Amino acid sequence: MQTPNKTPSYQNQASVNYRTWPVFLLAFIRLFYVSIFERALSNYLYYDIGIKASTLGFISSAGALTYIVAPLVGQIITKKYLGIRNALILTSILTPFLTGFQIIYPEAWFLITCRILLGLTMGFFWPNCLNLLSKWQKVSSLEKSKKNFAFFNLSWNSGFIGGLLVGFLWVLTWSDFLAMIISWTLSFLLIPVSFLLKKDKKHDTSKEIVIYQSEDPLSHLDIKEDLVVNSKTPMIVYPVLFSWISIMFLTISKSIFIFGYPILVKALLSDDFSHLTYLVQCGIQIMQLFGLTWINFMNIYRRKLATLISVVMVAIVAFTFFLLGNIWYISIITAIVGLFLGLIHGVGLKIMLEYGTAENTTKYSTINEIIVGMGFGLTPIIAGYVIEIYLYGIHWFLTFLGPTILIFLILFSRNVKRKEFNSEKL
Repeated sequence: MQTPNKTPSYQNQASVNYRTWPVFLLAFIRLFYVSIFERALSNYLYYDIGIKASTLGFISSAGALTYIVAPLVGQIITKKYLGIRNALILTSILTPFLTGFQIIYPEAWFLITCRILLGLTMGFFWPNCLNLLSKWQKVSSLEKSKKNFAFFNLSWNSGFIGGLLVGFLWVLTWSDFLAMIISWTLSFLLIPVSFLLKKDKKHDTSKEIVIYQSEDPLSHLDIKEDLVVNSKTPMIVYPVLFSWISIMFLTISKSIFIFGYPILVKALLSDDFSHLTYLVQCGIQIMQLFGLTWINFMNIYRRKLATLISVVMVAIVAFTFFLLGNIWYISIITAIVGLFLGLIHGVGLKIMLEYGTAENTTKYSTINEIIVGMGFGLTPIIAGYVIEIYLYGIHWFLTFLGPTILIFLILFSRNVKRKEFNSEKL
């Protein structure tokens, strides 16, 4: 197997000119419009048209299921034919049209088709954003790398939060259907912003990197290989499996809370309270952003503790749902659980990015996005059928999944000890 060049020639440059703000703006715009459109579409289908929960599960999952393979396909096409900039421009052009088609003909089979195609276009978006983040980390100071990571998380989270707040106001004033139409028009902003991305440099597609990155990302998973641990990649003291398992738990948990809440609202209140879904999902994102930010101020060992404690808390929260069964308690605690999801997400994401930086490869960001697709794609399909049988069945599942995941994470992180990282903050 060919060994990647751990110290590319451009890494030692004193200053490398790169442009970050278009990427952050793209992430903001995409999540702003998506947060409104997805919530409005789900509410419109479930509350207004009256489709079954199981059918809604398939529709909700279509794009995410495609995303299981989309990052791999997207990265192959990006490296061989497009380059990162052109790939982001392509997905920015296709996304608004595929989104708008869903409004024109809201039949289940047509919606699923559009969302499958949207899932494929996402394979050009998020993996390439993460790839750029890793590339910037290699040529930046530690402080600059931390700022880039923080701004990226702030951009997509603030887009998500802002979109849900605006969507809530639109639904109170108008309806889910009109909110869906207005948010779709905002998606066209992606196109001009994508053209502001800085053109790819020659070193981004250099021969040794292309050979290594074009390998099947699932064929090279030896987490004990000799990686470069330095001030920019301290999180690779964790096995990469710690990241993958925690991200899988994050996506399953978040899918269960977000998918299940509108159904609980309809069962315990009425259709007239559909606007609550915007506020609760917004609360999840606000708390998740707080967790993502907080994790940057923890040392390596405390990040381990934060992840383990968060897994326990998510399981406990799920357990209380069927103990109490009160929609107002469920609304508040569902929003609060975003804090624990943010802590889990922050640690898993940093491990993944720093493995990519240490090895000079995109395989970790690609695998990360495949895992995200699996978690967000499969969970709503299963949840839709389970919840039609028993309202709290999916929360029972999460209650038992938490301790299982906890055991694996403890085993994988047992070598990350307090005495080695007592004072180190990154």
